[in-house]
Parts: sequence; structure tokens; C-alpha cells
Amino acid sequence: MNPKYRIIAAISLLLAAACEEFQPVFTTPQNPPMQDPVTGLKANTTIAQLKQMYKDNGSKPITITKNCIISGQVTTSDRVGNVYKSLYIQDETAGIEIKIGKNGLYNEYKLGQTLYVDCNGLTVGNYNGMIQVGYADPTGEYETSYLEHPYIIDAHVYKGPEGEPVKPRVIRKADSLKVKENLGRLVTIRDLTYANEIFCLIYVNPNLSGEAKKAATNRIFLSTDYDESPKTYGITTWAMSKNLFKWHLDRGDFDAAELQDGSKTVSQLKVEGVNIQSTAYSVSQYFKMGSQEVQVRSSGFARFSDDEIDADVRAGRKKVDFTGILSDYQGSPQFTLIDLDGVNVHD
Repeated sequence: MNPKYRIIAAISLLLAAACEEFQPVFTTPQNPPMQDPVTGLKANTTIAQLKQMYKDNGSKPITITKNCIISGQVTTSDRVGNVYKSLYIQDETAGIEIKIGKNGLYNEYKLGQTLYVDCNGLTVGNYNGMIQVGYADPTGEYETSYLEHPYIIDAHVYKGPEGEPVKPRVIRKADSLKVKENLGRLVTIRDLTYANEIFCLIYVNPNLSGEAKKAATNRIFLSTDYDESPKTYGITTWAMSKNLFKWHLDRGDFDAAELQDGSKTVSQLKVEGVNIQSTAYSVSQYFKMGSQEVQVRSSGFARFSDDEIDADVRAGRKKVDFTGILSDYQGSPQFTLIDLDGVNVHD
């Protein structure tokens, strides 16, 4: 099988790097003790300049060893679970992901709030096309990892004054989806049509790790080959919770899908009594702006994972606008919804 997209398996270690699958992040809203905004701290580097340091280093991860402070307003919330252990900030020049390795970030960092990030000692790296700020990955498998310990977080991330939520930049042309200044920003992309295509990576045994998890006999790609017509495998929701995945599996929606090595179909695995274990799965639903495809990737752990995509949108009778974070995945536009308030269906 020749799937269009490959997703690298994740690891779960202390200070681990970017996760392939999102994880549950639901928390009870809290009211942490109020803290006075930091004073006397000013940015001396723009976000665009910080990103340029990565490129100037030969597009290799660089650990900052000088006085380097960026600032920007918070543009994401992990409240509904579609953003995982990270938040995005942006200034007038660019946006970037800050890899803060804990859940419930919306309790502490409010939309529109200014944050100051002391980058001295942090690492700027790249994950499949997106430049990020985090810690050096001790495993060497990824270019950045999470700031896990509260002491480390507090030594680098400082809360500034709260403000009004950022107004998204509006994108109406497909060419703007790949403009580097737009990547990592809060944007609204207009007038997309449904492409009748999905991507999802399924594991026969999702509890394996490392090379065993990535083995071609353990991975099933729900995708469209280059010589095939688009297909959705019966998935009409943004993603799949564990229960919804099992429902699709039992119903036979995935029976024609193959193991990565092409040796067997899901149907054959069932006949042989192989237990494909249920878990929540992220799904990329594809939309088009003109001829340009956009992956709208949602977590199986998001609160809206099992919500249906509007039937008129799926049927091509209506278009949709999305508001969220524009990113890049291996050279193709990818989009992250903050919540379903960022979905506007229209004629």
C-alpha cells in the first residue's frame, strides 16, 4: 500500500518529544491563585527572528545560549482536548508552539494573555515542518521535547497581562496556506469544500512501543492511494473515540484496509481471530481550497471527536470556514481546530 501520509510513532518518556496521538486532557476548570503580571521583562527577539535561528543553523535544532526573550499573545486553549501539552503564542511577526508538558493549560494561560518566554537554555527544533520551542530531547529521536517540571516551566515562561483574544488573520487564497509568516498563527481560512477523504493510522496493538509498534505488521493505514478515488471508510465524524472506533471496526467499515506490508486485510485478520484492540484515534479530514488540500486533524480524545461533520458539507452542498492554527505537515497544509466554535458552515 502506498499511503499519502505517514505518521511517526511516539514515545512516552520523561521530557518526551511530540506525541503522535493526542491523549486525554480533560480537567476540571480551576481558579489558580492570581499572580501579578511580570514587570520589567521585555522581548529582545521577535518570534520570526527566533525561527530564523533554526534556519541559520542549517535547519538543525539549536539550543539557545544567550539572552533571548520572545513575547506573544496566547492563541490556543486545551480545554476541549484538541491541543495537547502545548500552546501557541504570536507577535506581530509570526506564531510558534511552546511545548509546555502538562494538561489543563487553559487554567493558567488565558486566550489573549501576553507571555514572555526566556529562551536561554531552550531548544528550537522542527517537527514535520513546524518550528517549535521546547527542551532538548534526551533520546535524540526528536528535535525538541516538553518542558515537564514546574521548576523548568516557571524558569522560562512568564505570565504578562491578560488581554483581548487575538483576531485571526483571514486567508482566502490557497497560495497563502503555505506562506511561512502564516504558519503557527491563528487564522480563518474561508470557503473550503469537503474532499471526501480521510487519513487515520490504526495499530493492531496500540500498547506496543518503539520499533514493535511501528512494525509494518502492526500498522493499518486508512488512506487513499495515489491511483484511487478518495474514500472515507464510513467515518463521518471529526475523529473517533474508543467506542466509536470499535463500532466502525465491528460494522466492517475497515475490512478492506490492509496492513502496512500489504500481507493481510482487516477482514482476514478478523477471520484469523486477531484482536485489533480498540482505542481513540485521531483522524485527518480533508478539505479543499480550490485544488489545494488541507488536513483538518482532530484528536480522538477531543470532546468533539464523535461529532458529525455537517451533512450538507459532506455532500458538497455547503462550504465551511475554519478558525484555528495553521501548520505544516511534511510540506502540506494542516489545520488544528481549537474547538467547534471555529467551524462556520455556510452556503
